Amino acid sequence: MKHLFIAVLTICFVSLAFADGHGTHLSFAPRQDNSQMTVTSVNLTPGGGTITATGEMGEYGRVYTTYKLTADPSGMSGSVLGEGRGALQDGNFVSGSGPGAYYRDGTKFTMHIFFKISDGTQNLDKIVFDAFTGELTHDVYVVK
Repeated sequence: MKHLFIAVLTICFVSLAFADGHGTHLSFAPRQDNSQMTVTSVNLTPGGGTITATGEMGEYGRVYTTYKLTADPSGMSGSVLGEGRGALQDGNFVSGSGPGAYYRDGTKFTMHIFFKISDGTQNLDKIVFDAFTGELTHDVYVVK
């Protein structure tokens, strides 16, 4: 299952590269500045857990996120599903969701999630959560 997930994610990225005329290389530019998020909860399960956070995220406004992690047998990596909703100043919302993968190095969990956003944009997000300090950063890179 893990290998199938990685293969599908790889095919998506390769297809996007050629469809955008990028040729044989990918180049992800930041969509906005790095966001420092406030972790609001961590709920553990025998096979992983869920992290929720909130913070200001540039063009997405006040964002509420959920990251659901499912650990591989090693416990050092696994898959992640991301969900997010942004409350905009004009009274509207933007939403996004997507699959990804994570790995753990000590107390730091680094997640890479491919988000499809309701406004038609697509992002590759890098989220780093440090379980010791409680800090969570969220970086957003343009795919489309």
